[in-house]
Amino acid sequence: MKKLVGIIVMLSIVLTMLAGCNSKGNSSGGDMPTYKMGLLPWTGYAPWYIAEDQGLFKKYKINVKLVSFKQDADLNAAFASDDIQLANIASHTALRMAGQNGLDIKSIVFLDESTKADAMITTGKYKSFADLKGKKVAYEEGTTSDLLFKQALKDNNLTSKDFKIVLSSAADAGIALASNKVDAAVTYEPYISEIKNKNKDIHSIYSGSDAPGLISDMTVVKTSFLKDNPKVQDKLEKIWDEALDYWKENPDKGNEIVAKGTGSTVEDLPPILDGIKFFSIDEQKQLMDSGELAKNIEKIKEILTSQEKFKNDVNVQNILSIK
Repeated sequence: MKKLVGIIVMLSIVLTMLAGCNSKGNSSGGDMPTYKMGLLPWTGYAPWYIAEDQGLFKKYKINVKLVSFKQDADLNAAFASDDIQLANIASHTALRMAGQNGLDIKSIVFLDESTKADAMITTGKYKSFADLKGKKVAYEEGTTSDLLFKQALKDNNLTSKDFKIVLSSAADAGIALASNKVDAAVTYEPYISEIKNKNKDIHSIYSGSDAPGLISDMTVVKTSFLKDNPKVQDKLEKIWDEALDYWKENPDKGNEIVAKGTGSTVEDLPPILDGIKFFSIDEQKQLMDSGELAKNIEKIKEILTSQEKFKNDVNVQNILSIK
């Protein structure tokens, strides 16, 4: 009887440990759990593909599995439900997660800022943003494209009611423009370059360069995850820096890895990369220490809250965990 009781106790302990793994990461069969990292085919997240290809996760003894998503909403849902533990998302998405969904999150790596890599594109028929008044504009709701369009509206003293909005994924928005189903599309790279290469008449009419600091990205985790796994941030910071260094020192090989990961071509990368600013860990810390990072995120928060009421108070400083 005592033996039977002992077996039951041991089984209970094992089941408890397995349950813990589900909230903190999936067991990889050894002592180290596997953390799933969600990302979209956005070139700003590309250094993670290099990290995977070059074995940098293994070097720093952290098991990370990259999980690709086509739409922001799917990635966000996976993160909220703990299907993934690490999420690469736009800064405004992080604010929404905290403000609308009540998620307690931390930004542990500030990845990039988009200048020309997020844009509203249209045909040569339209020379200015105002020319598109009353026309069909396609974009993905709740994404950087949505945010950029709203800023363009503000800059041009217009509202969304002045346009015929067509909601679609970032990829489909560009396709809709190319097939003349809409008059303009707000999307991001590599979709912008893909459409421009197919139709030389397509041009950017408003981009991230018209709203500096508005479009940026970060890697976030839940605060509870970071508390349970305090070494993850330091390891990912080192991995991010080494991936950037490798890409700089090996541009041809790096571009091959990035093109494969994002679904673009090596030939398309130069104009795409020209519109993205990647931040090293030192640069991230400088932005944090100077207060510039918090200022830019506050600006994004101001734009969001002017158009939608957050259900929860959002403390920008509390979200930023750049050390």
